[in-house]
Amino acid sequence: MPAGLSRRQAGKFVIEAFLVALNMRPSQLSELTGHATVTISRYRAGLRVPTLTFILDLIEEAPNVGFTVDRIAARLGHPWRRTKDPARHRSFADYVAVVRVMEQCSRKQFAIRLGVTAEDVRDLERGVLPEEPLLKKFVRVFLRPEHSYKDVIAAFPLLRPNDDELQIRDRFLKFQHIAKSDPVRRAMENLIIEECVPMAKRIASSVAGRYRRPELAEELWGLGLVLAVRDHDPRRGYLPGYLKARIGGLARNLIWSRLQTGVGAALRNHGLMVREAEEFLLQALGRSPSEMEVAQHLELPVEAVRQVAQALSAGDTVLTDNLDLLMQEVIDISVVSTEWMDSDSALVRRFRRLSEESKELLYLHYFDELPLNEVARLTDATEADVSWGLRCALAALSEGV
Repeated sequence: MPAGLSRRQAGKFVIEAFLVALNMRPSQLSELTGHATVTISRYRAGLRVPTLTFILDLIEEAPNVGFTVDRIAARLGHPWRRTKDPARHRSFADYVAVVRVMEQCSRKQFAIRLGVTAEDVRDLERGVLPEEPLLKKFVRVFLRPEHSYKDVIAAFPLLRPNDDELQIRDRFLKFQHIAKSDPVRRAMENLIIEECVPMAKRIASSVAGRYRRPELAEELWGLGLVLAVRDHDPRRGYLPGYLKARIGGLARNLIWSRLQTGVGAALRNHGLMVREAEEFLLQALGRSPSEMEVAQHLELPVEAVRQVAQALSAGDTVLTDNLDLLMQEVIDISVVSTEWMDSDSALVRRFRRLSEESKELLYLHYFDELPLNEVARLTDATEADVSWGLRCALAALSEGV
């Protein structure tokens, strides 16, 4: 693989190499790996970085193309530590994959040594939690004497649930074979919903407080609880964690939809001068200036300075917590599809109106997941300018200017 490629370019190179080596079209590669054709097309166009799961599936189905998982993972920016020390890995799924690769086993070979099927191994690498007997055998076969069962349990919180989490999971497992539309399953889900109301309220209150929007708690807990219970897969985790993620996602959606109108106007009209005044006063005073001091320095109404502060706060919320909303709706549906060109989505239309500089900042920071200092280096700007440009772009997207 050529040096100096970005993560997306490296992913594009990998996909092209496999297509050429296997003499396949994207649709055939989709059939081979079980991944959607549109996903592979996005990888091929360099619009998304291939996931680690996809790379594992690809090499499993075509092991002789000449790529190794650890080499590709590193180039694509995926955490990949070639060690059997469980404390060095972020998830049990990644850990299983690393151990298998270090053992130089295919999924089928690995499965034989564990006494399971290749599909079971694939499930483990996709986040399905192991039952205790399988986990103990995994440790006995591949990790001892260097690492123990206790080491693995200690490394991954999902492997040490509390009694309440286990009890709820057992109840879910009892009706997983029943169709989602079946009244019996709905009745069993409704019982769990009723019993989990206090937990949902606590989580919603905590999430709303973290966003400094306590008034959202009442809107979050009910819908979040119903969606979490209806969609929960007990094989991959425990309801409390999934419920927290669900409610957090709803909170981000609500905050995004309620960003104040006028945010973009506030940044456009006064943002730059407020920022410059803050930097000047910070040096002059040796501390952060108050809104009143900035307003007096600029001879502006305090309310104008406050609107800029609110706009920046809203931008920070989006910058830190709203990746999915922005990138999935704007970036992820982009040029690979003709639907993008004809889309009536208001957000897509607003994205088209952004300057090329603003679009580039969004791509680099969100899609390529580059830190601000790296974006600054690539765009020959300061980190402050990059941060400011991102805030203005997001404010423009939120208001529709």
